[in-house]
Amino acid sequence: MLEENFIMWLARIDGISIKKKWDILNHFKSAKQFFYSDISEIRYFCDKNRINIKNILDLKNEIIIENYINELYKYNLKFICKNSEDYPELLKNIPDAPLGFYMLGNMPDSIYNKVSVIGARKCTQYGAMCAYKFGKELGENNVVVVSGMATGIDSMAHKGAIDGKGKTIAVLGCGLDIVYPPSNANLRDSIINNGCVISEFPVGTPPYAANFPMRNRIISGISDGVLVVEAALKSGTLITVGQALEQGRDIFAIPGNINNVMSEGTNNLIKECAFPVTNVEDILSNLGIINKYNDFSNKIEKNNNNNTEKSENIKNLLAPDEKIVYACIKESPITIDEIILKANINIQTAQYLLTMLEIKGYIQKLAGQKYIKAL
Repeated sequence: MLEENFIMWLARIDGISIKKKWDILNHFKSAKQFFYSDISEIRYFCDKNRINIKNILDLKNEIIIENYINELYKYNLKFICKNSEDYPELLKNIPDAPLGFYMLGNMPDSIYNKVSVIGARKCTQYGAMCAYKFGKELGENNVVVVSGMATGIDSMAHKGAIDGKGKTIAVLGCGLDIVYPPSNANLRDSIINNGCVISEFPVGTPPYAANFPMRNRIISGISDGVLVVEAALKSGTLITVGQALEQGRDIFAIPGNINNVMSEGTNNLIKECAFPVTNVEDILSNLGIINKYNDFSNKIEKNNNNNTEKSENIKNLLAPDEKIVYACIKESPITIDEIILKANINIQTAQYLLTMLEIKGYIQKLAGQKYIKAL
């Protein structure tokens, strides 16, 4: 089994803080090494570091890890750990970085800046309009919009980013098998098709209130800056702001009506720590984003011209059965059912060959059991 599967196992052990789990990884060099270490060595380390060994021993079983892997396949999830290219670079550097997270969709390319857009669930019409406007204009400027898919400001920011032909990331406080809130089922699908939905919490985890402060540190941890659209003086939004400040992120806030309680939080942030913004250029210029993508667009065009040559080189490295399946996959998404028909193979063989091609990095799995070349 792969190291990432053992990290997923370690991340799912209850009763051990994230810090202590990182201590385990640092001491034993890998989660796999920790799993297969002698019980006496594990016990000595746990006693020395005041870690409850019972929780570890109760789950120290390869069958349990296999069950976790099967869950990923069942729900079409990926588990992204720190050594994965999809693990955001900024997130790696926060003090309590998650060991990994579950993902539906595809993480936007690391070349793009990310800005969190957060605020009240019960926002005003003005707040909703601003969240959509800024989300759309950030998307139009190739800035990934990060939020929590809650009703109100979060939802409007995601919708704006999608309508602006941009990418967006939703960070949830529950397992990815749960649509929360249920009213955002269609939005969730749109986010997956234009970015990804991620969660630190495994399948089956309900949206407990205690999960959201943990979720919020990831929202700010992924991002270059945090935009607060609308928030009351005492709100969960301000908890995210506090975490963002600890992480060294820039805080932006949209000024609001001084007579509206939903603007008290944002107006107070402007007085204390936030940059006041009235248009998207205020954010782009502060983060140094303007004109950043000209060179990147040229690189994409150049890479596209080389795709055919790269594809032929890859074919020379594949086994005969892998070549047949790889030849079915193009630059546009194709379903596993279409691959089975084209390659004239059964589903078990198709799943095995597709998994091998994905592990080798030649193809990429998308939502809905679809595949695309990863050139």
